[in-house]
Amino acid sequence: MAEVSNAQIIAIPDDVCRRAGLAATWIGPNKIGVHAYKHVNTHSKDTASSFAPCEAKVHCLRQEVILFKPALRKLVNESNGVFLAIQKMKSSTGNVRPELLKYSKHYRSILRACVENLQDIVEKSTLDNKSTFENYLTIFYNVECVWHLTEILYIDVVPGDVIVPQLLEWVRFHFPSRELMATEILVKKKICAELDNIYYWEAVIGCALHGKLETVRSLFALHSKADSPAFNAAENTLRTMPVYNVYGGYSINEFNMRWKHWQLDLSSRIESKTFSSDRNLELIMRLVVGEESVLWEFSKYTEAWYELLAARLFYSAPCSKQPELARLANQIAEKSKAGRHLDHVILALMESDLHQVIKEIQHMSDNGWFAAHLTNLLYNCGRLDIMDKHQMNVTSQLHESLILDYATTLMGHHSLWQCGASYFEHCPTQGLTRLQTLLQSIPLGSEARVNKIIDIACEKNMNNVVISICKIQGMKCIRQGRLGNALGWALKAQDGAFATYVADQFLQNYADTGELQCQDLLENLGNCMLISDRLTFLGKYCEFHQLYGLGEFKDAAILLVSLLVSNLTPRYFWTILLIDAIPLLEAEDVILSSDDTYELLQSVEEHGDDPKFKDKIEVFRLAAARNLARALNHEGCEIDY
Repeated sequence: MAEVSNAQIIAIPDDVCRRAGLAATWIGPNKIGVHAYKHVNTHSKDTASSFAPCEAKVHCLRQEVILFKPALRKLVNESNGVFLAIQKMKSSTGNVRPELLKYSKHYRSILRACVENLQDIVEKSTLDNKSTFENYLTIFYNVECVWHLTEILYIDVVPGDVIVPQLLEWVRFHFPSRELMATEILVKKKICAELDNIYYWEAVIGCALHGKLETVRSLFALHSKADSPAFNAAENTLRTMPVYNVYGGYSINEFNMRWKHWQLDLSSRIESKTFSSDRNLELIMRLVVGEESVLWEFSKYTEAWYELLAARLFYSAPCSKQPELARLANQIAEKSKAGRHLDHVILALMESDLHQVIKEIQHMSDNGWFAAHLTNLLYNCGRLDIMDKHQMNVTSQLHESLILDYATTLMGHHSLWQCGASYFEHCPTQGLTRLQTLLQSIPLGSEARVNKIIDIACEKNMNNVVISICKIQGMKCIRQGRLGNALGWALKAQDGAFATYVADQFLQNYADTGELQCQDLLENLGNCMLISDRLTFLGKYCEFHQLYGLGEFKDAAILLVSLLVSNLTPRYFWTILLIDAIPLLEAEDVILSSDDTYELLQSVEEHGDDPKFKDKIEVFRLAAARNLARALNHEGCEIDY
């Protein structure tokens, strides 16, 4: 959320809104509908509206979501895979830090690929959208820079907690310009390089600030005075300079003794004017010995204050730990008047103020990607410990809140919503509740998308979501006259009430047209018909038609009578069943027994008052009487036999 001072004013081009006033309503996770609205309360006069008739409009406003840009889709999808892999580690035992470090580097490789992709796009962009992609490039460069430093300080913690070697690597990686200059000079292998290239000393000083001593020595070897005593002494000094390595075989105390001895030796050489024959050489050696004044003199060759910080630590306190880093970072940042947003984030990281770090990275305009994934990584590392103003631990709440915000943003996109849905499961307090609400707000669109939504809802046991969506789809099919599809949705939802409604539509349509739709589907319902009495009736009635069509009149008659006595028959359908019985009563062979005939006659007495049956009732009674006589005669003969 941007600060109020940076709020953007948007004009709504609507005269009705201007005259009446405005109201706004959320119409999605990331969209607001703005419309004309005049407030009316109990004290307002009951008069005709002065705005009617008018052309009412709803204006949809949505915050720009840069993650929805095609250039950033890969970042979203690939990082989702890493996030889900991290969640699977929660059940594992033992030290998970090495595995989490691997995942952190995977995140950074995804970011680096994103930055490189944006660089390519910027180079190919027209003037119209070049500035937009340059802005995206800056955002994700800064994200990568902060993530890398976070990894160094909080995830890839080396034995002894000495951070200077890794800090130098971080500076070299993100500020490579002087080293690229040095590479160009070294590739030529030309003596008197300082005369041939005006950037010679800038490259030497830049590499010295980054602790690239081997490169500095190689550049000295190309100087026109490389064989002079001063340059030989400088080369020997840099070659013998102790550089701390956690795996170097020395304890910190042993290393400090060697380093201080070397430093005293270099200080005595500087005092004896060993390097005074070349001013730049002498300044570099004074930098190496740790003179702060020279450090600030060289600040013009740097792009950020943390380059100076890394150099200060490397040449003055090479075994520094986090407290020393925080103290010097504050001093150098204040003296450099660091005021960029990135500066605030980096300083907070070095001060171990993760609450401030998270607060700052939420302002990086990346729509929550960074805050959600970095916080989750720190949370799983056990390095996140956030206290509120009342000194209550709110780590879990903050962690879940950031993931919810990011996931909710993704749910507003027509294709990234599936990716967003996968995050909610890992928010134990509100995740599934939020997902349930958002799934029902997704525009349904194609049947493929609907099935994906239903699959997710089924997986999370959100039966009400499944029923709601299936009912919407089913009603749409009914309006389009596709009753078979509507029944399919009712069965998918296992919604007995809706299945009853759809079955009624089938029966009503048959009553009106005399044609039974989708017989193939109805004949193969199987146990599915049991979810609703009305659907059971429909399935059995379809089976009656099937038997009748195959000439199996005896079985058809038994089924018809069972439907009449089952109390499953809807009131409007009794007449149709009775009419269906007439051909069976008039058949040449006795199909309906005397008991069956009595059941039919009783049904006529109870339900034969339907106006539609008036012209058939006499025919029915006559057919029933004749069949009863034949049936009794036939049954009497069987008894005698």
